[in-house]
Amino acid sequence: APQGKNTDLLLVFLFGCLSCPAPRIITLLETMDILLGHNATFICEVESRPPADITWTKNNQPIMYYDPRYRTREQGQMLIIPHVRESDNGEYCCIANNGIGEGAKSCGALQLKMKPQIKRHPSNLTQLLGSKAVLPCVTLGNPRPDVTWLKDDEMIKISDRVTILDYGTLKIHNVQKEDAGQYRCVARNSLGLTFSRPVTMEVQAPARILQVPKEKRVAFGSQVTLECNATGNPVPTITWLENGNTVSTPTPALSFDRTKALRCSLAPSICSTAGSHTAQQRR
Repeated sequence: APQGKNTDLLLVFLFGCLSCPAPRIITLLETMDILLGHNATFICEVESRPPADITWTKNNQPIMYYDPRYRTREQGQMLIIPHVRESDNGEYCCIANNGIGEGAKSCGALQLKMKPQIKRHPSNLTQLLGSKAVLPCVTLGNPRPDVTWLKDDEMIKISDRVTILDYGTLKIHNVQKEDAGQYRCVARNSLGLTFSRPVTMEVQAPARILQVPKEKRVAFGSQVTLECNATGNPVPTITWLENGNTVSTPTPALSFDRTKALRCSLAPSICSTAGSHTAQQRR
């Protein structure tokens, strides 16, 4: 009789275990948007009899219980990631198994939300007239920041000549004198905006004579002025030649004004038709 009773108890135990349901996850994981440096908490509420063992994975790799990067609470039903950083982005899954039936699994993603940051600022540059200018502005942020540019604190208008590339770089084709000035890029998303350091672009132009000295016939002993106007950036240096020889320093008979005009006086032989004065431009 005792042996029969034990058999009945064993059958009841086996029947009871076979009737135990597989674990069920009541609270499913969801995708979370977390700011950089904040804490992230995944909750995976499990219903199970007998109690289930709960494990976690990140990007299909097991998270070890002794990993100091993570903390678990409530018998493993809560996973805490303190002070979220970029490397924490990914898919997290909780897996519940009580040895009966198929285990339960739920997954959710952690997406790092980040205010705009400028990882690479533009720098000062000097461009030749007609060349191509490139001003970088490498940004970070989630959502991905939109990048705009300011020139002398005014919004730059996009055109066929001036474009902003997908990654924020400003490209200017066929640089003109009016492109010289101060530039800043602006990175903006739903969490805020930030500005780059201001930088300056200088546009240089080759020296060019605008007004060529003209041949003049004057009375013997009178004063004459020969003009030579030039443009360029940097400002050109104008040098005068007399019969192929450089006129380097002013004399009582020769002088220069602020515009580098050559003025001859008191020495008729210097300004006579026998003398030839020419101007040269040097950058």
